[in-house]
Amino acid sequence: MNGKKCILVCVTVQQGCVELIRRGQDLALKNGADMHVLHVSDNKSLLSRPDSAAILDTLFSLAREAEAEMSILYERDVAGAIARHARELGADTLILGPDRTGLTARVRAQLPEETELISVSNP
Repeated sequence: MNGKKCILVCVTVQQGCVELIRRGQDLALKNGADMHVLHVSDNKSLLSRPDSAAILDTLFSLAREAEAEMSILYERDVAGAIARHARELGADTLILGPDRTGLTARVRAQLPEETELISVSNP
């Protein structure tokens, strides 16, 4: 960790996540922060949907344009993987999409209190 602010944008394989990356990029530029993009899949059938490869390619391209590294992790414990990756990066802000499963609360419970979680309801 270099003392510079770090934003972690958590994405799923959905076209709406393009907006999450754009919001992360805006925030990173405003704050002079580094930005990373993360997708956690709880199974290896990531590309089971016909449009998954195209969406992933779009997300990787946007991350690259934003000068952000994008990672994909395969783990059953999605919240744990997000929290661990955030700690490893020293992320002080996480951007997540709509939460219908309680993921945000599970991630929050595993991070330092001062970590900001931004939940974007309509990416």
